[in-house]
Amino acid sequence: MSKKRLLEQVDQAFNSQNNQKGLELLREYIATNDKDLEQLYRLAIIEEQIGETKNAGNAYLACIKHDKRLLKAYLYGGYFFQQIGELEKALALYSLGNDIDARLTLMHQNEKLSYETRVRSHHANKALRSHFTKLHSQSVESTKGSTRIANAIWPQTHNEQVNYLTDGQKPHLFYIPELEAKPIHESNQFDWCQLLEESFDDLTDEFVKLLSLIEQKGMPYLDGSYKVKGFESLVGSKNWTALNIYKDGVANNSLLSLMPKTAKILAGIPLYKVDGKPFEVFFSLLKAGQHIQPHFGQSNHSLTVHLPIIVPKGGYLTVANEIRAWQKGKVIIFDDSYIHEAINPSEEDRVVMIFSIWHPDLSIEEQRSILASFQARSQWLEARSQHLL
Repeated sequence: MSKKRLLEQVDQAFNSQNNQKGLELLREYIATNDKDLEQLYRLAIIEEQIGETKNAGNAYLACIKHDKRLLKAYLYGGYFFQQIGELEKALALYSLGNDIDARLTLMHQNEKLSYETRVRSHHANKALRSHFTKLHSQSVESTKGSTRIANAIWPQTHNEQVNYLTDGQKPHLFYIPELEAKPIHESNQFDWCQLLEESFDDLTDEFVKLLSLIEQKGMPYLDGSYKVKGFESLVGSKNWTALNIYKDGVANNSLLSLMPKTAKILAGIPLYKVDGKPFEVFFSLLKAGQHIQPHFGQSNHSLTVHLPIIVPKGGYLTVANEIRAWQKGKVIIFDDSYIHEAINPSEEDRVVMIFSIWHPDLSIEEQRSILASFQARSQWLEARSQHLL
C-alpha cells in the first residue's frame, strides 16, 4: 500500500472516531516512514492519549532525535514524562528545550496559545524553578556556606518572584541580596591596584606588539545569538572585539607566551577564579563612534576591572549614573550588576584590559559556596542528556 493511501486510511479512521484502528494504522505507517516528523509527532500525542506509555515516550524522543530544534516535542514530551513520574527525563527535556528557545517556560503567559500548551508550559516553568532552587540550596548546605549565600538567587530560575533591592542593580544570572552594594569601588581600597598602575609601562611595551592581534585573532564580544534591542551594531561585529587571555577559565597560552611581563603582573592580582584558574581576562577594543547601550551584568559576586590602554578623548563609562572617564593606566573598578554603559564618541579605537575580581565583602568560605552552586548547576546541565538514553 502506498504511503499516501495508508495516511488516508489513518485520517479516515480518526475522522470516523475509530481511534484504536487509527492508532494501529499510524503505527504501521511510522514503522516504515519513521522520518516523517509530522506524523511521528502526531503518533507521540496519540500514544500519550490512548496508546501505550512506552510507545509515547519513545515517539517523543524519536521526534527530538530527528529534529533537535522541535520545541513542542521537548515541551509535550517533558510534560508526559513528568506525569508518569520520570522527573529527571522531564527536567532534561524542559531545560534542553528552554536552551533552544527560552519561551518554552513562558508560553503559559500567552493567551493566544492552546490551553494544553499553556498548561504544559506552566508545569515546565514550575518544575525547572523548583529543581534549580533546590540544587542551589543543597550545594550551599554541602559547603556549610553563610546564610546570605544560602539566600542568594538565580533570577532566571528562582522558585519565587525576584525582588531586587534597587532598580539600578538587577543581575540576571546570580544575585546575593545581602551583599554590600555600590556601583563603583575606589581603586585606593585595593593594594594590588598601585602595583598594576606602577607596572603599566611594562604592560604597554608588550601590548604594542600585540595590538595587531586584536584585529587578526580577536572575536566579536557578542556573538550572533545575542538578541537584545540596541546592540545590533555590536552583535557578531568587531565593532566590539575581545582578544581573550583567559576565557571561561581556559588560558590562551599562545598569547600568554608573547606577554610574560603581563602574565607575571596578572599573577599578582587576586583575579576571580574558577577551579583555580582566572575566569576572564581580555583586551577589549571598542571602535570609534561606538556605544555599548545601558545594560545589567550577570552577577554581583564579582567586580569588573578596567585598565585603559588606548584612550581617545571623550570616552567614558557610566555606572548607575556615575560617570568615569577612561584615563590611560588608571584603574576603574565597578559592579557591573548595576546598569552601565560605555561610549567612545571619538574617531579612534579605544582599548582596555578587562578582568574580574571577587567582591571584597565575600569571605573565602562564601566564595567556595558560590563556586559550589555554580558547579552543581554546571554538572547537572552537562549530565542531563544521559537521562534521555
